[in-house]
Amino acid sequence: MSLRRLQIFLEVASRGSFAAAADRLGLAQSAVSMQMRTLEQELGADLFDRSRRPPVLNDRGAALIPQARAILTQYEDLKQSVQ
Repeated sequence: MSLRRLQIFLEVASRGSFAAAADRLGLAQSAVSMQMRTLEQELGADLFDRSRRPPVLNDRGAALIPQARAILTQYEDLKQSVQ
């Protein structure tokens, strides 16, 4: 699992859409969508309800938010501890 994918996931969650996250991150919307699809495949679970436009987080996606934040925080703490 890529830390970058978790960062993108959190951006989508906070912005409410793939397009808004893409704009904020300077990526194409298709790149964000592809990264989220890959994350879902890695985790073996759908994180978004894609039957709605724009796709919205489902219960699994919402449950992932605090865990993703914790992983990214731990990574930042790790970087600071070795600098």
